[in-house]
Amino acid sequence: AAKSSFLNWYIGETIQSTGVAIETRGFSFLTSGRKRETLKGDATLAYFDHLADITQFDGINNNVFTEVSTSKEKNFSCVDFIDTPGLVDGDMQYPFDVASCIVWMADYVDIILVFFDPIGQALCKRTVDVIRRLNENGHAEKMQYYMSKADHVETELDRQRVLIQITQNLHPHIKNSHAFKLPTIFLPRPDGDDPMIPNAIQEVCQDIDKAIRLTVQKNLTTLKTDCDRIISRLEQRGTEDKAARVKNSVARFRGVILTLGSLVVLGGFFLLLLCQFYRSPLVTRPLQALTQALPQARPHVATLMDVMKNLEIKDLNLLYYSLGSLALIYMVMWITIRFVWTRLPVLTKKEKMRIEDYKKYVKGMSKIRDQMYKDYFKQLSNEM
Repeated sequence: AAKSSFLNWYIGETIQSTGVAIETRGFSFLTSGRKRETLKGDATLAYFDHLADITQFDGINNNVFTEVSTSKEKNFSCVDFIDTPGLVDGDMQYPFDVASCIVWMADYVDIILVFFDPIGQALCKRTVDVIRRLNENGHAEKMQYYMSKADHVETELDRQRVLIQITQNLHPHIKNSHAFKLPTIFLPRPDGDDPMIPNAIQEVCQDIDKAIRLTVQKNLTTLKTDCDRIISRLEQRGTEDKAARVKNSVARFRGVILTLGSLVVLGGFFLLLLCQFYRSPLVTRPLQALTQALPQARPHVATLMDVMKNLEIKDLNLLYYSLGSLALIYMVMWITIRFVWTRLPVLTKKEKMRIEDYKKYVKGMSKIRDQMYKDYFKQLSNEM
């Protein structure tokens, strides 16, 4: 349908093979670069890494290519083209699901140029099916339709007949039929002897330029949105860190109080247990040795003996109940400590510095974005 011929004309260089529809059986990417180069399957997917998931379609890996051109014609340096396989009916077999690949790739483009070949392929069933699926998948606004090779149709009556046939076949499958246009195009002849028929090829260039401008605006808006979201998330992370530190402080205070309380309970348990054996040599002998070594400790030892005597519980049931209660209280307090005294993760000093660096960088990108907008508006003013 003259897709490859149009691309060669647009960039002013013969890169794509031209001829019948089967000349292009794979996806060919055309991009601007400093050096003429050809990239094949893996290299192409590495270069356009956002399209790497296309490998989900069997057979596609060996049927994607990239042509890097140094051309400065028109706005080629601002756009990447994808030359899709020629769609024909009949026994033509493709090594991959060409229709599904085109529909999948449409999510990653800004404009879709549909060229109809008036010489036998304008009403190709495969082409109409792809157009239907593209419209159903929400790409109607991206699509622009053209009848190519208009200079190959001999009479105006034949051209009108082909245009009517294409329109009638497309009408049930397109979503924006109210804005449907189907201008005729053909490549200007080198000698300038073009036939006197309407040629909207410059309109194609204008559509491409418009898509570039809209993409620039969209990308600048996306950059601002992304910067705002990143800064918001970084500030939110700082707020979360402060809240975690406050919770850790509260948890630490509660944990210390419960720990002291559990130690008091544990001390009471052993004191009560010790009081039951205050007459035992295991208790009296160390106390006697203490008073002999430190005579000044005798009053304190005597007081301790009186306390133990008063705390002695002769009722074994009451003793077991008291010791069991203290042990239970201690265990409950210890378990509570394990749940209460938990530490939430907080940012380290190095991580805080890194977040501040991120914020400075993103704010710097916001300033660059503002300057890019000014340059963009200045460029528009100069063009006007």
